[in-house]
Formats: sequence, C-alpha cells, structure tokens
Amino acid sequence: MVTTSVGDMTSAFAFRAKNLSLKTEMQRLSTELTTGQTIDIAKKFSGNLSLVSGIDTSLARIKGYTAQTQEAGLFTTTMQAGLQTIDSLALQLRQSLMTVSAGSGTAQLSGVGGEAQQIFQSTIAALNVAVGGRSLFGGVETAIVPVTGSQSILTALDAATAGATSVQDVIAAVSNWFQDPAGFATQAYNGGAPLEPVTIAPGETANLDITAKDPAITETLTGIALAALLGRGLFSAQPDLRRSLAEAAGTHLLQSQSHRLELSARLGVTESQISAAETRNSSEESALQIARNDLTSVDPYSTATKLQETQTQLETIYALTARMSHLSLLDYL
Repeated sequence: MVTTSVGDMTSAFAFRAKNLSLKTEMQRLSTELTTGQTIDIAKKFSGNLSLVSGIDTSLARIKGYTAQTQEAGLFTTTMQAGLQTIDSLALQLRQSLMTVSAGSGTAQLSGVGGEAQQIFQSTIAALNVAVGGRSLFGGVETAIVPVTGSQSILTALDAATAGATSVQDVIAAVSNWFQDPAGFATQAYNGGAPLEPVTIAPGETANLDITAKDPAITETLTGIALAALLGRGLFSAQPDLRRSLAEAAGTHLLQSQSHRLELSARLGVTESQISAAETRNSSEESALQIARNDLTSVDPYSTATKLQETQTQLETIYALTARMSHLSLLDYL
C-alpha cells in the first residue's frame, strides 16, 4: 500500500489559508448580522442584479429631483421675502406721502423726498439679493448683480426730467424711462432672460421666471422714483408742483400695489407646487429605500448560526495549530 504524506510546510500553508478564509467569513457575517444587509449582493441574487439596479436607478433619479426642489424652494422663499420687503417699503413711503397736504411746507416735502431716496436704495438692494452667490432677480444671469445702483438710476432720471415743466411731464418721462427698452432695461438692468422652468418631479416643472424687469416691479420703482426726485431738488422753487408730484407718487404706489400682490401670489403658487413635489419625492425615496433594504436583507437567525459555526471552525484551527506546534520526534515515535 502506498502511503501519501503531507510535508510540514504544506500543512502550515494549508492551515494559514484556512485561517484567513475563516477570518474573512467571520468579518462578513459579523457585518451582515450588525447591519442586517448582505455584503455580497451579486451572490445573494446569483448574479441577477436587474431588480436592485432598477431600484438604485430610481433612487438616483429621485435624489436628483430632491436636490432640484430644495434649491428651487430656497430660491422661491428668498424671492418671496424680497417681494414682501419691496411691498412693505412701498407702503411705508405711501403712508409718508399721504401726510403731504396742501399746507405742507418745504421742509416736510424735502423730508419725504429724502426718505424716498433711502427707500429707493433699499428697494434696489432687495432686487439684488443673492443666495449661494446666485442672484435671484437677474434671470439666467445669476452670477452678476442684476440692477445698477440707485444713485446711477436717479441720475439718469434727473437727465430724463431735466426739461419737464409740469408734474405730468415728469410722470411721463419717468414712466417712459422704466418702460422703454432703451431705458431701465438697457441702462439699469444687467440681468438676462427669465430662467427656464425647473424640473422638480417626473413630468413636472416649476416656473421661476420673475426678474427685476417684471412690470409689477418697474411700476413700483416708478412710484418710488417720482418721490425720490423731490429729494434731489426737482421743482425746488415751485412748492405747489412739489406737493402735486408727491401726491402723484403716492397715487402711483397705491395703484401698483395690486400688481405687487398678484406677483407675490403667483410666486406663492410656485412655492406650494415645489413644496408638494418635495413631499412626494421624499415619500417615494423612502419607499424605494425600504424596498431595497427588504431585497438585500439577511436572515438574522441564519446569519448568527453561520457565524457560530465559523467561529467554532476557527477555534478548531487554532487548537490544531497549537497542538501541532508542540509535537516532537519523541512524541511522533
């Protein structure tokens, strides 16, 4: 009978390889038992990963929509705050202009004119607000300040009204400057076309198309600018014309209020749409994640049993290794 023996070196290598294999298996089983999820998905599904891949693709798509809705929601919320600031400033100035009556003196008119200049500056600042370095009221040109400084605009209006001899002439000149494509749109507005609709959910888009050129905004700027010209000395020697101009500015701000409210309401609808889409996307993402976890989960009892078996095998290897390391020729004989 032929006897086949295994050398000491071969045995050592075999024990070492088995030891490494068992340690790796223990690590895998320990992780799976702790997380409840399989590490080797391909092995669990015998290489057929179509179902898991489909869920992962859907999750990636939903996460993309989530990022879009979060950014769009931040944009609309900040824009709404800007519109509310502009409306509050216009109402504040309107209240001040209402105090100007037939008996108002030069000092009171100058005071209202100075207040109007400050409010005009604050209104322009509200239009130039940015979020994360991106301007909100500049349309597609998000990297620039959309509206020129208030002093530059008022200087341009000084020139436009230089030859005016009546309140009607001033109103016409200022209104034309804000409406004329060669006026505000060219000389003061640095932005671009409105933003394209943003995709916030499968087959659903939201409009973020409000810019500083919106008629509701330019009408408000017109009313504030009419009052601001009082603070720049327009009709300085004609108190009656200054009072008439103050009253006209107040009337213009009152008439433009409904347009400001309509603009704010339109933006509010978009805010609500984005919020609803964000809620739906979050729910779908949660459902997909639960489905994926169910597919890739492991049986805790079976995993614990395999872990115990692997631990027992590893302990046996350690015992055999320790015993063989103490063998001597005398023991062998």
